[in-house]
Amino acid sequence: MNMIQSMWATRLARHAFVTFATAGISLSAIAAPPSAPTRAEIQDMLRKNPGPDIDVTSVAKTPLAGIFEVNVGKQLIYTDRSANYLLVGQMIESRTRRNLTQVALQDSSRIDFSSLPLANAIRTVKGDGSRRMAVFADPYCPYCKRLEQTLQKLDNVTIYTFLFPILTPDSKPMSDAIWCSPDRHTAWSSWMLNGTKPPRGTSCNAAAVSSNLALARSLGISGTPTIIFSNGTERTGALPLDELNSALDAGKS
Repeated sequence: MNMIQSMWATRLARHAFVTFATAGISLSAIAAPPSAPTRAEIQDMLRKNPGPDIDVTSVAKTPLAGIFEVNVGKQLIYTDRSANYLLVGQMIESRTRRNLTQVALQDSSRIDFSSLPLANAIRTVKGDGSRRMAVFADPYCPYCKRLEQTLQKLDNVTIYTFLFPILTPDSKPMSDAIWCSPDRHTAWSSWMLNGTKPPRGTSCNAAAVSSNLALARSLGISGTPTIIFSNGTERTGALPLDELNSALDAGKS
């Protein structure tokens, strides 16, 4: 159970998963809803009700008349205009089976790729480098190592690896050693693919690694590997090759 579900569990229906569709009626067929209440209005109404305080980021209409999408950080809840009822779950368009909640979350969490401090990342170019992605990775993350193996099979891509040492006490020293290596790309790939440590005694200004920790916090990134594609979409985990290629192609278009 996620944070929002647990906080509001006593106020929600018995089942946390709610599908906003009725038999034989697709959401696209429902009459257009009225304009959404403002963020401040929903925030004020929620605070008048008993329960934990929730910071509302945005409010938007949904295809379901009278139900509004409320963004509370990296999660969505749904409510009526008076905020008397809260729904936690996924909104599915029955005709297409499209997960509207997932789409809304992806759109709201897009990251401006051009704003990333790419100078603080290890740059790897394959082929013409026309497709771009950034990866936040810990040198001791097993899923990062699995992802690195898959990345070797990509072509025509530029990969920016932000060292993000959060998993073990050794993560920061290893990240610093890799960053301070004469050839960062080789040091990183040798360690992640073969377990070969970077040369000892190499030191430099590794402030970029510390900056990456602050950057990740500002972007709401808390796990590894986290991937950001050039169109701003964010994915987590060791994605398979076909999903990586699809996301990279979507980002390029």
